[in-house]
Amino acid sequence: MKNGRPIRLALVDNDRCSAEMMALLIGRTIPEAHMLWVTDNPSLALERCLFDPRKPDILICDLMMDGLNGVRLTERIRQRNMQVGVIVVTSYDLATYGEDIACCGAQALISKRDFAATIREAVKSVFDGGTYPHGWGLHSLEETLHTVDAAQPEANGARLFSDRELAVLRLYAHRVPTVEIARRLGIGVETVYSYVKRAMRKVGVTRRGELLDYCERYHVL
Repeated sequence: MKNGRPIRLALVDNDRCSAEMMALLIGRTIPEAHMLWVTDNPSLALERCLFDPRKPDILICDLMMDGLNGVRLTERIRQRNMQVGVIVVTSYDLATYGEDIACCGAQALISKRDFAATIREAVKSVFDGGTYPHGWGLHSLEETLHTVDAAQPEANGARLFSDRELAVLRLYAHRVPTVEIARRLGIGVETVYSYVKRAMRKVGVTRRGELLDYCERYHVL
């Protein structure tokens, strides 16, 4: 319980059957927790973690997902300095990805094979401000957020896009042609495209129109 309410969980795995099975196991092993939502769309998971009024205390996400894998998804959440703990699950060897998981800002890494036996302890440890498993170089949520604050004091980790990316996107939103955007910003056309591609990767979309729709939907610009 937290402030008299259940632990709020969310889960994402682009294998829908796997997502539903993990949700079922969580319901059985952590009945006191409340599952806010389950999705097979990592981009949607990012949007909901960033913008839903009721955010999860902990997001459980698969490591290998198309478009936005578990490492990149966690990095995007940390860029916004979100106070959401992250547990990454994988079918692969844990030792192979331990360093990547620690660096991206997740608090726990568990095997899908041992999910039923370990998820309760992992959730409890992360919810209580710790990591799981212990001794793997993972950082608690408090430590992770402190690192973000120290690295980005002027932005407080609160913005998803860089100033240049925002400048480009605002001009596209006003239907300014690419060549004119390059001229106004004093950069090359290829550089304009690179900013757009980088912004698309951050939100897990593949077309500029989808990116601008995202910005309009969440009042980014």
